[in-house]
Amino acid sequence: MSSFEELKGKHHIFQFYVAKAEARAAKAAEDRDFELADLLGSLSSIVREDIQVLEDAIADEQFEGEGASVAAR
Repeated sequence: MSSFEELKGKHHIFQFYVAKAEARAAKAAEDRDFELADLLGSLSSIVREDIQVLEDAIADEQFEGEGASVAAR
């Protein structure tokens, strides 16, 4: 598996778990468990930062891949 495919896979997994954490945080807030909701919100924020790093790495990989295909022409 290429580095690009690994990055895309990690990105997808991180997004999945952020969505799950946010849904659970909303449910916790609805159940008036504000401590859990706050904890899950903090977790989501941290993982969103990691997602941004992955998106930047994916963009770099795409740019490098496009540069290599243009150079091969």
